[in-house]
Amino acid sequence: MAGSVTGGPLIRPDETLQGIGGTVTAIPLTHPGNRRWWIAFAGAAALLGLFLLTLGYLLAAGPGIWGNNNAVVWALDIASYDWWIGVASGSLLVSAVLLLLGAEWRGAVNRVAETLALIATAAAGLYPIIHLGRPWFFFWNLPYPNTYDLWPQFRSPLLWDAIDIVAFLVICVSLWFIGLLPDLATLRDRAQVEAMRQADAKAPTRKIALLRAQVYGIVASGWRGSAAHWQIWVQAYRTVALLGVLLVVSVQTGASVMLAGSLMPGWHSTLLPVSFLVNAVYSGVGVTAVIVMLIRLVYGLDALVTPRHLDVLGRLLLCLGCASAYCYAAEYFDTFLNGDAQARGVLARRMTGDHALVSWTAILCLVLPAQILWSARARTAPLALAAVGLLVAIGAYADHVMVLVVTLTQDFLPSSRLPYGVDIWGVATFAGSVGLFLTLLLLFLRYLPAVSIVESRRLALTEGPAVQDAARAAAQAAARPEETPTEAPLWGVAASFASQGDLAAALQAVSGIGPDHVHLDGHGPVPMPRTLRPLGLEARSILPYALAGALLGGAGFYGMCVYATAYDYVFLIGGRPRLSWPSFVVPSISFAMMAGCVAIHLALLVLNRLPRLNHPAFNIPGFLRASDDRFFLTAEARDDRFDAARIERRLAGLPAEAGRPLEIRRIPR
Repeated sequence: MAGSVTGGPLIRPDETLQGIGGTVTAIPLTHPGNRRWWIAFAGAAALLGLFLLTLGYLLAAGPGIWGNNNAVVWALDIASYDWWIGVASGSLLVSAVLLLLGAEWRGAVNRVAETLALIATAAAGLYPIIHLGRPWFFFWNLPYPNTYDLWPQFRSPLLWDAIDIVAFLVICVSLWFIGLLPDLATLRDRAQVEAMRQADAKAPTRKIALLRAQVYGIVASGWRGSAAHWQIWVQAYRTVALLGVLLVVSVQTGASVMLAGSLMPGWHSTLLPVSFLVNAVYSGVGVTAVIVMLIRLVYGLDALVTPRHLDVLGRLLLCLGCASAYCYAAEYFDTFLNGDAQARGVLARRMTGDHALVSWTAILCLVLPAQILWSARARTAPLALAAVGLLVAIGAYADHVMVLVVTLTQDFLPSSRLPYGVDIWGVATFAGSVGLFLTLLLLFLRYLPAVSIVESRRLALTEGPAVQDAARAAAQAAARPEETPTEAPLWGVAASFASQGDLAAALQAVSGIGPDHVHLDGHGPVPMPRTLRPLGLEARSILPYALAGALLGGAGFYGMCVYATAYDYVFLIGGRPRLSWPSFVVPSISFAMMAGCVAIHLALLVLNRLPRLNHPAFNIPGFLRASDDRFFLTAEARDDRFDAARIERRLAGLPAEAGRPLEIRRIPR
């Protein structure tokens, strides 16, 4: 995919593994632009305060403060929810699809997209709760044993939303944390070095630096960059991404099918599921483009977010803009040519009625701005991309208001023909949710890596093979002579290398030495597929855990729906059959994706024996560079037959150009 993109290199040719780590970790460790960050945080906190004030008034007065009435039961509250979940869906889908396609340039985009998906899901999750009227009883929507022996209504879209939000949150948290885990280890080691430097210099901030290193050490969960870690990490990352794609398609098409299955004219288009999905992805890419441009500008990440990345984002926005234009055109032509009088009336009311400004905003912002991206110069202009992304986000919100509010204002019943006007409290609630989003985003930018260090390093190794030669030369220049063995109890032997190729050759050379009493492992700053064969790890797979978790979770939830609705708590409404099996498919799929994700996350930790904050490998001199630019081989003694001298001789006898280590050390327990 990267090969078809023009516009220069994906990463600057002079970037090194150590330089990439230093550039990205410097943001959370040194806080550049501190004053600007505090100004932005003050604005976001003010909006968050408005949100808390609005929620307080909402709890006291009820949801009627939003201006909803008998006809327009869904207004800015559900429109805001749909917009947030659309942004989350689009951001999650972008990151997941790029990961599954193996796009080499994704490192500059995927971390921001995953973070936006997580924060937008958190903002969206509040709306179904506060929409209940008595939000402190939100758990009544969840299936759990209760004192009244009641079940929630599994046919209700409200319960679908509850299951979807929980599933979305679990998958977003898992994808975000799995992708962040190796970078947290890099941040931990850099923070540790900084804490030791400040302690030696007796700096006044040395206690804060030490506390920061300890916190990063805890959240890094003892990640050591082991080859076994990396193998399961790659599989878990990709499998959770696949579950995320399936969940996005299920949620967006499920919500649109729910509308299309109602009696309201204007919602009967068979293209509605496609347009919902397209506009959701469109808004997610738009918001991602805005945030990426701001991060690139504020933190000076031009070397990692290059014009070629901007070109890719511009092409994505252009393609989605054309797809959105097609959906609008198809809906209008189909309605005017084949629709009934009521459907044409709804369309005419959208274009000329009291809320026509909303409809025209949706059309103009979603269709027209992206067309400037046909120009290659516009696609690589950060300001143009940010402006298009912002207009797309505005248009997507207007589209949700148009679909919900304008359609519902005409109920075709005289008693329900009540005018609807936007209430200030509805606007304040949405503005407050934006404040929550910005507050969490700014905290992320201040304390965590905004760009994926691992993916950027993999890109550097792919785009510039000279990076390995430079690392080998620098490592050889800094190498120290081997130390003599100590009398302390021996844990094993460690050797350091400048590249993955050298490490793989060394592992192959020593893999046959006493396999029963030696445990070999490799450690490095990037995934190391070339080490899997000599370590005998190729057969390990996380897929059975994912499949078992998804199947058991989905089947169990579906069985619970059938049992509760058709047998234990029969509640027949609207002439529905006793066993309304299609109503159970949407929440069951969401629950299956969530269960599979939980199984993957647990398997990642259990198979890698994490978290483990104290490990003998951390005693290896210079091992902090295993998360930076150095590769390590460890040979751990399993019993008294361990022959350290034989392993050292075998490693020292390797050719200089094919596996000879930079250093060999005996490591005490």
